[in-house]
Amino acid sequence: MIDFFEFHPKRGEREKAILHQTFIDAGLNNTQITTVMDNSKVLTGPLGLVALSVGKIDLDDKAFPAIIIDYLFVDYQHRKKTYEHLEEKISQMLLYYAIQTSIEISKLAGVRYLVLRPDGGKENKKLVSFYTSMKFKYMTEHNEWMFLKLV
Repeated sequence: MIDFFEFHPKRGEREKAILHQTFIDAGLNNTQITTVMDNSKVLTGPLGLVALSVGKIDLDDKAFPAIIIDYLFVDYQHRKKTYEHLEEKISQMLLYYAIQTSIEISKLAGVRYLVLRPDGGKENKKLVSFYTSMKFKYMTEHNEWMFLKLV
């Protein structure tokens, strides 16, 4: 599956390593991977993927059940692009899927948060801005994990 994606020219080896580990985790049933494809067949191959797992976040000596976005990946050739026949950018589609899936799980399992850590942490201003625009907030001022309250 990794061979179907195009990677960033400079960060490609790191992206491949993370994606490889994500597939190993999925094989161990530790994470669930969902890929996005273009049903219209205008764009071919997988456009991106999101990997979700269930875990907990620890905050102020309390543990909260959470859905974790282990990895959200968009094929390099489709990053930051808008296509007329798609309603959103690929990254938005993947994040909307993660949110909707997490809301459905929260109805069944009492999970209260969707959490993620932006790649590059707080220094990655563009990515942090994207997640903030999707209503994610930092867990604490000193923490690099962001959350979205589901219920």
